[in-house]
Amino acid sequence: MKPLSESLMDLAARVKQFEESSAAAREESRAALRAQQKELGATLERERDEFGMTTAELREAAQSWWSETREALEHQIDVMRADFDKWQADIKAQRAERTAEAGKTAEQTKES
Repeated sequence: MKPLSESLMDLAARVKQFEESSAAAREESRAALRAQQKELGATLERERDEFGMTTAELREAAQSWWSETREALEHQIDVMRADFDKWQADIKAQRAERTAEAGKTAEQTKES
Protein backbone atom coordinates (compact mmCIF):
# COMPACT_ATOMS: atom_id res chain seq x y z
CA MET A 1 0.00 0.00 0.00
CA LYS A 2 1.12 3.52 -0.82
CA PRO A 3 1.65 6.02 1.85
CA LEU A 4 -1.15 8.51 2.23
CA SER A 5 1.03 11.45 1.21
CA GLU A 6 1.86 9.74 -2.12
CA SER A 7 -1.81 8.99 -2.75
CA LEU A 8 -2.67 12.60 -2.00
CA MET A 9 0.09 13.78 -4.33
CA ASP A 10 -1.23 11.49 -7.09
CA LEU A 11 -4.75 12.70 -6.47
CA ALA A 12 -3.59 16.35 -6.53
CA ALA A 13 -1.78 15.73 -9.82
CA ARG A 14 -4.89 14.16 -11.34
CA VAL A 15 -7.06 17.04 -10.06
CA LYS A 16 -4.59 19.53 -11.56
CA GLN A 17 -4.73 17.69 -14.91
CA PHE A 18 -8.52 17.70 -14.74
CA GLU A 19 -8.57 21.43 -13.95
CA GLU A 20 -6.18 22.17 -16.82
CA SER A 21 -8.16 20.09 -19.32
CA SER A 22 -11.38 21.66 -18.04
CA ALA A 23 -9.94 25.17 -18.47
CA ALA A 24 -8.74 24.28 -21.98
CA ALA A 25 -12.15 22.89 -22.88
CA ARG A 26 -13.80 26.07 -21.56
CA GLU A 27 -11.47 28.23 -23.66
CA GLU A 28 -12.16 26.10 -26.74
CA SER A 29 -15.89 26.42 -26.11
CA ARG A 30 -15.59 30.19 -25.67
CA ALA A 31 -13.56 30.46 -28.87
CA ALA A 32 -16.12 28.33 -30.74
CA LEU A 33 -18.96 30.47 -29.36
CA ARG A 34 -17.16 33.67 -30.38
CA ALA A 35 -16.62 32.27 -33.88
CA GLN A 36 -20.28 31.27 -34.11
CA GLN A 37 -21.33 34.70 -32.84
CA LYS A 38 -19.19 36.43 -35.48
CA GLU A 39 -20.54 34.13 -38.20
CA LEU A 40 -24.12 34.74 -37.07
CA GLY A 41 -23.51 38.49 -36.95
CA ALA A 42 -22.10 38.44 -40.48
CA THR A 43 -25.02 36.34 -41.70
CA LEU A 44 -27.54 38.67 -40.08
CA GLU A 45 -25.82 41.70 -41.59
CA ARG A 46 -25.79 40.09 -45.03
CA GLU A 47 -29.47 39.11 -44.71
CA ARG A 48 -30.36 42.64 -43.54
CA ASP A 49 -28.60 44.13 -46.55
CA GLU A 50 -30.33 41.72 -48.94
CA PHE A 51 -33.68 42.45 -47.31
CA GLY A 52 -33.05 46.17 -47.68
CA MET A 53 -32.17 45.78 -51.36
CA THR A 54 -35.21 43.58 -51.98
CA THR A 55 -37.43 46.08 -50.19
CA ALA A 56 -36.02 48.94 -52.26
CA GLU A 57 -36.52 46.98 -55.49
CA LEU A 58 -40.10 46.11 -54.56
CA ARG A 59 -40.85 49.71 -53.57
CA GLU A 60 -39.46 50.93 -56.88
CA ALA A 61 -41.45 48.31 -58.81
CA ALA A 62 -44.64 49.24 -56.96
CA GLN A 63 -44.10 52.94 -57.62
CA SER A 64 -43.40 52.25 -61.27
CA TRP A 65 -46.53 50.07 -61.55
CA TRP A 66 -48.66 52.73 -59.88
CA SER A 67 -47.24 55.46 -62.11
CA GLU A 68 -47.91 53.41 -65.26
CA THR A 69 -51.40 52.49 -64.06
CA ARG A 70 -52.24 56.10 -63.20
CA GLU A 71 -50.98 57.28 -66.60
CA ALA A 72 -53.02 54.59 -68.37
CA LEU A 73 -56.14 55.58 -66.43
CA GLU A 74 -55.58 59.28 -67.12
CA HIS A 75 -55.12 58.52 -70.81
CA GLN A 76 -58.33 56.48 -70.86
CA ILE A 77 -60.21 59.29 -69.10
CA ASP A 78 -58.83 61.80 -71.62
CA VAL A 79 -59.99 59.58 -74.48
CA MET A 80 -63.45 59.25 -72.90
CA ARG A 81 -63.67 63.03 -72.38
CA ALA A 82 -62.65 63.66 -75.99
CA ASP A 83 -65.29 61.16 -77.18
CA PHE A 84 -67.90 62.84 -74.97
CA ASP A 85 -66.95 66.30 -76.22
CA LYS A 86 -67.18 65.07 -79.83
CA TRP A 87 -70.55 63.48 -79.11
CA GLN A 88 -71.83 66.75 -77.60
CA ALA A 89 -70.47 68.75 -80.56
CA ASP A 90 -72.22 66.34 -82.95
CA ILE A 91 -75.50 66.78 -81.05
CA LYS A 92 -75.14 70.59 -81.14
CA ALA A 93 -74.41 70.44 -84.87
CA GLN A 94 -77.46 68.24 -85.46
CA ARG A 95 -79.65 70.62 -83.42
CA ALA A 96 -78.29 73.61 -85.34
CA GLU A 97 -78.98 71.79 -88.60
CA ARG A 98 -82.54 70.99 -87.52
CA THR A 99 -83.07 74.56 -86.36
CA ALA A 100 -81.79 75.86 -89.70
CA GLU A 101 -84.00 73.45 -91.60
CA ALA A 102 -86.98 74.39 -89.44
CA GLY A 103 -86.24 78.05 -90.14
CA LYS A 104 -86.10 77.42 -93.89
CA THR A 105 -89.32 75.47 -93.74
CA ALA A 106 -90.99 78.28 -91.78
CA GLU A 107 -89.78 80.86 -94.34
CA GLN A 108 -91.03 78.75 -97.20
CA THR A 109 -94.37 78.39 -95.50
CA LYS A 110 -94.62 82.18 -94.99
CA GLU A 111 -93.72 82.82 -98.58
CA SER A 112 -96.32 80.49 -99.87
